Amino acid sequence: MNSELQLLIDQFLKILHLYSVISRKPVDYGTGDLLYFTEIHTITTVGKNREINMTHLAEKMGVTRGAISQTIRKLESKNLVFKSNSNNKKEFNLKLSEKGQIAYKGQMSFQREIFTFAETLYEKGTVQNRELVKGLFEAIIHNMQERVKAMEANKKVKS
Repeated sequence: MNSELQLLIDQFLKILHLYSVISRKPVDYGTGDLLYFTEIHTITTVGKNREINMTHLAEKMGVTRGAISQTIRKLESKNLVFKSNSNNKKEFNLKLSEKGQIAYKGQMSFQREIFTFAETLYEKGTVQNRELVKGLFEAIIHNMQERVKAMEANKKVKS
């Protein structure tokens, strides 16, 4: 294998590892609750998508409806998210509570603080650089989603 390609793969794996270390540690975003990455990511997605239902939330987050249901139950028990009826009696929309809004704003502030460097890199990049990175990220996301689907299908077969 090309040594430059191997270096890029190693760097990507290091990013994934560091990301997993960070995502395992719960953080207080201003509500007094320690929230895990999945919880705050869910709050952020609900906050950015007013009146979103469970199906669309699961699609946006790239997870199963069952996984999102578990997370929503946890967030409801912490009074961060609540369900409201939509026009369809079987379906409901998700909204942030006042406490959820505080966590959402805390996360937005945290993201701005941490990812300020990304804006600088983005500004320095050419349109071609940006398109290359965007395409790379899209390909990685697609590949990882396919792997998750295969793992879930394999798990069902073994059950």
